[in-house]
Amino acid sequence: MSDAANMWFIDGESAARRPVRIEVIGKTFVLYEQQRRSETYFFGDLIYLGKERNSQVFGLEDGIKGRPKWKLGIRGDIPAELASLLPKPKQPLLSNIGMLIIAFLCLAIVYFAAA
Repeated sequence: MSDAANMWFIDGESAARRPVRIEVIGKTFVLYEQQRRSETYFFGDLIYLGKERNSQVFGLEDGIKGRPKWKLGIRGDIPAELASLLPKPKQPLLSNIGMLIIAFLCLAIVYFAAA
């Protein structure tokens, strides 16, 4: 089981971010809260949603179980037992520097086209 201090969960029904522990069972996992146990989820149904503050955030693929706002966050480094099972974090297609270059090119085109 992973440490609950580094994991949080939002179920999509309530906006509350709650600490959870995760138990891995083969290619599935279960989330444990204080007095609750979630249903079983498949690691294959998870997608990487990005980074929020200091957490890597994963969600259910669109349309899976009708829970579009379902989120699982892991603060800091992803534990070794989960790293191979979770989807790999993807870098954005365009970085902030790339967006700045595109913005300056657009401004230059508009400026020289108006002249």
